[in-house]
Amino acid sequence: MRTGRPAARRRPGGLNGPVRAAVLATAVAVSVSVAASALAAAPSGDPSTIALYKSIAANTNAQPAVQIAQTGYMTLSSRPGAKPAFAYRFGYGSVPKGYVRASEAITYVQLLGRVVWVTDVISPVVAACAPGAPCPPPPDVPIELLITKAGAFAGLARGATHAVACFDRESFNGVPYRAGEPWWSAVGDFRPKVTRGNQTLVTVTYAWADGQHVTEVDSIDVGRRIFAASAIHVARGALAAQVAFSFAQRDSLPSVVPHAPRVTLCR
Repeated sequence: MRTGRPAARRRPGGLNGPVRAAVLATAVAVSVSVAASALAAAPSGDPSTIALYKSIAANTNAQPAVQIAQTGYMTLSSRPGAKPAFAYRFGYGSVPKGYVRASEAITYVQLLGRVVWVTDVISPVVAACAPGAPCPPPPDVPIELLITKAGAFAGLARGATHAVACFDRESFNGVPYRAGEPWWSAVGDFRPKVTRGNQTLVTVTYAWADGQHVTEVDSIDVGRRIFAASAIHVARGALAAQVAFSFAQRDSLPSVVPHAPRVTLCR
């Protein structure tokens, strides 16, 4: 599981989004406000699958660093310039007016089974250009989040290297991930595992704190004993805003442990 909270962030310049009161509680993303109660409840379901999942979680949490490519969870709105403004929204499935769908390149570094820091480069998803046709850059630019145990930050990422000139401080309540905690834990009701080649698939079900039902399939790399991918489907809820949607991630181990970005605060 990962720490997270569906919400929207507001940056200077007037780009606003509603902060969702309900919190995300999944085997991939569990909010701080429900983490204690969720972790206190023992997982249910197939005992051998739960034992395997706990073992793989411990081994994945022991890795020095992990990278994740994720789609379907985040939307963004960003405007560079003399008065830059940006906003990001996650955990809803819908795209508000003025926002675009986004992909995420997440990196997190761990020590003694706990996350030290997390970066998340949120990039706009744009339609592919026709062959031979000019392809103008999208109006929205990437946003980078940096989360440590001591603070959270966000800034506009520029150029091919996605360098951030300066960061603004963020509230922990408005960023999707957390540092200082284990990234993966066993939460939910586990069905019997299914093995296909060098991959073992584990299906777990649970409900978000707002009542929406979630089905998640985690793929385990048996040889390396780490999580390799996840597909999450969120069912429609009772309220009109609780739309059904899916998001997915692929996990990999970097060849070297990266350094955290240097934080220069914007004036």
